[in-house]
Amino acid sequence: MSTVYFVDFNGRKDDSTMHKMERLCNASGLQQVIAPDDLTAVKLHFGELGNTRMLRPQFAKVMVRLIKEAGGQPFLTDCNTLFYRERFEGVRHLQTAAFNGFDQLGIGAPVIIADGLKGLDYRSVKAGPTLPEARIGAAIYEADALVVLTHFKGHDDVGFGGIIKNLGTGAIARSGKQIIHSHLKANIDKTLCNFCGQCLGACSQNAIYQDNTGYNILPDRCNQCGHCLVLCPQRAIPVQWERDDTEMQKKLVESCQAVLKNKTDKAFFVSFLVDITAYCDCRSWSPLPIINDIGILAGTDPLSIEQASYDLVSQEIVQNRAGKDLRDFTGVDGSFMLQYAEETGLGSREYQLVRV
Repeated sequence: MSTVYFVDFNGRKDDSTMHKMERLCNASGLQQVIAPDDLTAVKLHFGELGNTRMLRPQFAKVMVRLIKEAGGQPFLTDCNTLFYRERFEGVRHLQTAAFNGFDQLGIGAPVIIADGLKGLDYRSVKAGPTLPEARIGAAIYEADALVVLTHFKGHDDVGFGGIIKNLGTGAIARSGKQIIHSHLKANIDKTLCNFCGQCLGACSQNAIYQDNTGYNILPDRCNQCGHCLVLCPQRAIPVQWERDDTEMQKKLVESCQAVLKNKTDKAFFVSFLVDITAYCDCRSWSPLPIINDIGILAGTDPLSIEQASYDLVSQEIVQNRAGKDLRDFTGVDGSFMLQYAEETGLGSREYQLVRV
């Protein structure tokens, strides 16, 4: 059984939410994770342009200060998105982060896009039986320590977005995200292709060829590496979204475990149960929260914090939404992801909740 530390969001004049967060992190072991001069990746979601429900930058600013007090060298980070909005490459991603309040001037730490300009800066790590390889953003992989700030919410792909989702796809380079999201192989939209040839040079499997109809992809040779999708300047290789929910949940868990492989005793997790909507912060609009704000959880066992977050949200839904469950908002049962994570060794679902 793991200990999960908790503070509520009921700030008061003599005990603000920021003070509560600081007390929580000090009680739950942050200083034991950070060693002097550790290059510390603070993994969070900067929010899509147009969304105002993402994690508030004030929380990141408090965390940066606490890491510095522990002797670490923090930087804020995330990987580029698979879809084409405003965070699919490094320049737009940095501009979006700054617009949403995440920049060095305001937060006190640099912002580094972990997988680089186009999503090709990664380190390959063996993952699991469903996802053989995880392509981890290089800046996250190479960091000495990892602090994960997660905005817990619903998610219509896998039931909920928490720590597993934050790392399982959020810490993965753009070129490695397609295989997590879909079992379908790449194809070429010939109405958009201008025969520039970049996909030919990018394909290590010789799966792309040209005939009198244009460029084509041999599905038997394609290994879903994603390089052609990332490099196509015409966006003629569309993102595939068709998925099996259970398979995607397994891939996320295995990917999350791969991200943490070289961070034994060097990872710290904070889960924010605030502005809880039924959708991911990747939306370019702001859905209404489905329940009231609950609190912040922290500790060093990611699965126990994930389970506690799921339980607290479920309890709030049952008490205040006439018996509805989170799956009624998302259409997907996220509890399978928690079960699979425990079966494969991510952590313990048994926890003791300690208020601080």
